Formats: sequence, structure tokens, C-alpha cells
Amino acid sequence: MNSKVIPTTGLELRGARRFARDVGVTFVLRIAGVGVRTLTGAITARALGVEGKGILAIAILLPQMLALFLNLGIGPASAYFAGSGKLPIPAITSNAAAMALLLSGLGIGLTGMFIIFGGLDVILPGVPAWVVLLALLVVPPALFRIFLSGVLQGIQRIATTGLVELGRAVAILLAMALLVVWFRLGLAGALVANVVGALVTVVVLARLVRRVGGSLRPRIDRDALQQMLRYGIRGYIGNLLTFFNYRLDLFVVNGFLGAGGVGIYSVAVTSAELLWHLPNAVGFVIFPKAAGTSARRMNAITPRVFGATLAITGLGALVLGVIGEDVIRWVYSDAFAGAYVPLLILLPGVVLLGGGKVLTNEIAGRGYPHYNSINAALALGLTIALDVLLIPRYGVIGAAVASTIAYAAVACTAVAFYLVVRRRAVEAEGEQAVGTGSGTSGDGGPLVGAALEG
Repeated sequence: MNSKVIPTTGLELRGARRFARDVGVTFVLRIAGVGVRTLTGAITARALGVEGKGILAIAILLPQMLALFLNLGIGPASAYFAGSGKLPIPAITSNAAAMALLLSGLGIGLTGMFIIFGGLDVILPGVPAWVVLLALLVVPPALFRIFLSGVLQGIQRIATTGLVELGRAVAILLAMALLVVWFRLGLAGALVANVVGALVTVVVLARLVRRVGGSLRPRIDRDALQQMLRYGIRGYIGNLLTFFNYRLDLFVVNGFLGAGGVGIYSVAVTSAELLWHLPNAVGFVIFPKAAGTSARRMNAITPRVFGATLAITGLGALVLGVIGEDVIRWVYSDAFAGAYVPLLILLPGVVLLGGGKVLTNEIAGRGYPHYNSINAALALGLTIALDVLLIPRYGVIGAAVASTIAYAAVACTAVAFYLVVRRRAVEAEGEQAVGTGSGTSGDGGPLVGAALEG
């Protein structure tokens, strides 16, 4: 992915420094969040045991799934339109508030009917109904968090967004320590702690969004909502499929091995995904930057960022491979030592997908999220086939092999789509310049330009 060297101007240097600073800040805050969540995981693992940890992992996954199913891509659309300046922030936020209320009510109602008609025993065997019902309380604040965070991300309030996420992790930890350790409420206390963290986050985000001109009065602006949904749904399908690529194996492991198997495998996955904090930080920053920066400028930036991210993530994998067993025993206890071999198997795929995350976020930021949806669909088909083939025979080892192969496939396909998108984006930008009789500034609309200089 070689690119031409573009002469560097003062504005471009400021933009590059801002990009590096935002990535650095995001990464540091995410690492701090890792420390907080690791402590939280240690508390739950030791307080709940292997089986209880497995049930909690499934219970936390359920509202995440519902939020993903219900969001219709409005979160990424909020970031895209706020970053590009194509819609006013009040229209984005009022639509987001209205849709969060409508969609969360729909999701909770459908899940309640699903439980009443006995579907829970089929999908989540061994998970009590009260656990699912308590976990559902996270859904409304989770949707609000996705939608409102998107606005702050879009206008490149990167540090602010990162601090909010760190605050959420701290709130969960404090609530977990109080409810699980002090009051010894067990699994119920752990679930309530997650609800507390979600509610605190929404209150903080609401105040921040109001400060940048957002309106949280629920109101449907049909024209703005149509634009948001047109963009959002093209990427929504991919986000949905990507989630299943990451988490389908937990359900298959639960079906064949029970909650104990999920407890072991979830520790391997959580440990391996520590390596994604840098790629996630880069992707979080590069998405709004791509939305508001010229295609030619992004063609110079992204290959360098991709290579650096891949190299640093690979180095991290070597370190984690050496110390992983000791870390697992120290953090989660000796009962989870069986997670080390699956962790080693996951590392190559995690490294490759770390680089792929940079490219998929850049593709979406340029306005081509449907390519990521195609990629995710192909990967999900591969994941399902490998899970069904390997997990019944090899257990958590088979799940790790299936995941690492699927991750590698996503990364390779992302490279291919990126090469297509970078060419098309330049062509589309040239046609727009000819049609309007003017060139591009290289730094997007007024919102993004102000953010780069700020």
C-alpha cells in the first residue's frame, strides 16, 4: 500500500500532530480502562467462581447484543454526520434521543415475549430468567451511550469521550466492590453494578452533548433521520455480523461445554483482546478524520498508520505470549489456567485483525461502510462453519482456532476493500471538485477544521 509523498503544509502538520495526540490520549485512557476492568474481572472471577463468571459473561453479552441489534447504525451515523458537518448537531441528537427510547422499548418487549414463550432455554441453556431480566435494564442507557458518544467522536472530542468511558469502568468497579464484595450479593450484585455504570455514563454524556449544542428532547426530523439511517444501515449490517464473529463462539461453547467452558474461554478472549486497545484507539480517531479530510490526504496517512499499528500490536503479542500464563493465574486464579493455550492460539489472528481495524474504520469514514458489511458477512460464514466443525471435537481450543482463522480472513479482505475504496474516493472527490468548480481544502468542513486547529 505505497502512496505518493504529499508536500506537508503548516495546517497538515497541525492536523498530523492532533491525530497523533488524539490516538495517544485515547490509547492511554483505554489502557487505564483495561486496568480498571481487569480489577473488576478479578473481583468477579474470585467471587463468583468459574461457572458464575461464565453466566455473568453471557448475561453481560445479552444487552450488548440487543443494543447492537437495535441501534440501526445510528451511533456511527451520528459520528459521520457530526464530523462531516452535513447535518446540524441538534437534529442529530434529537433524532438519536427519540430512536433510543423507541428502540429500547421494542427490544425489551420482544425479549420479554421470547422468555415467556420458552425461547431462553433453547438459546441460553443454564442461564436463569431473572439474570436475563436484570441484564435487560442496561439496554436503554446502552443505546443512549452509543448515540451520544457518536456525536462527541464526530466532532473529535476524543479525550472527552475517552474520559467518559474510563469513568464508566470506574463506576462499575466501585459498584462491584460495594455490591459483590461488601454486601456479598453475588451474581445479582454484579449485574446491578453494570446497570449503575451505564446510568452514570448517560447522565455525564447528556451534559456534555448539551454543551456542544445538542438537544436531548426526543423529536423525529424525518429528513435528517432518513439520511442517518441510509448511512447507518449500510454499516449496521456489518457491525452486527462483526459482533457475531467476535462472540458467536461463546454461545457455541456454552451449548457444548456449559458455563464452565465459557468461563475459561472468556478469560482467553479477554486477555487476547488487550492487544486491540491500540488499534481501537487508532480506528476511533481515524473514522471522524476520514469523514472530514480529503481522500488524497488520507491516502498518504492511512498506510503509515496501518503499518505502525500492525508492528506495535505484533510486539505486544510476543510479550503477552511470554507472560500470559502468569498473568492469568495472578489475575483470575489458578482455576483459569486452562485459558493460556487458547490465548496463544488467538494471538496471530488478533494481531492481523488489529491492522484490519484501522482500515475498516477508514473505509467507513470515507462513506463506504457497506464494504465492511460484505467483509463481515463472509467472515461470519467462515466462523459458523469452523465453530460447528471444531468446538464439538476440540472444545475451547477449537473455538480459538476458529476465531483466529476468521480474524485473519477479515484482515486480508479489509486490505483488498481498502485498495478499492482509496481509488474510488479520489475519483469521487475529483468529480465533485469539477462539478463545483473548486477543490477540497484537505481538512473537511468547518467543524473538523476547527477541531484540527484546536
